[in-house]
Amino acid sequence: MSDTSTHEIHLELSDPRQLFQAPEFDPLAGQPHPEPGIERILNRIRPQPGWPVRTTLRLPAARQVPDPEARVRAGLEQYCDVRIEQITHDIASLRQEGLATLWRGVLFLALCMLGSRILGEPKFLPEIVARFLDEGLIIAGWVALWYPLDALLYQHWPLKRERRLYERLRVMDLKFEFVD
Repeated sequence: MSDTSTHEIHLELSDPRQLFQAPEFDPLAGQPHPEPGIERILNRIRPQPGWPVRTTLRLPAARQVPDPEARVRAGLEQYCDVRIEQITHDIASLRQEGLATLWRGVLFLALCMLGSRILGEPKFLPEIVARFLDEGLIIAGWVALWYPLDALLYQHWPLKRERRLYERLRVMDLKFEFVD
């Protein structure tokens, strides 16, 4: 990276489509990267997702077409828009699932607290058994809330981070070099 606030990425591709599609993996033919170029870019920018991205694509001179930047830019924007939309739907789906399971978890916790009150106080059970039932039911009730709370509070963070990465990629600076 040339300065500390910009990702400088150089990709050598044999075809511009390899930015979006994985090439056939053949390390013996000098193709050491089995993933699409966009994935290599994402992997490079994940540690500092807020930095601007400047990518230089090195392509064979035989692949030069009129106005390559406009064509690749249009494809890149479309690709990123689709991924951003998918991730947005995933976040909404996760939130819906968290809300749907939350009421079940709260109901189960209430039942466990009621069961704890009933089974934890009788005098016909030994004290250790009554305490085991009392605390065990309370713990089971809180464990039932674990997934809904996790879904609502934490699981969306990686998805939002990924969406920001695609938003950053959508507007990245693109340069082309054609070599023989």
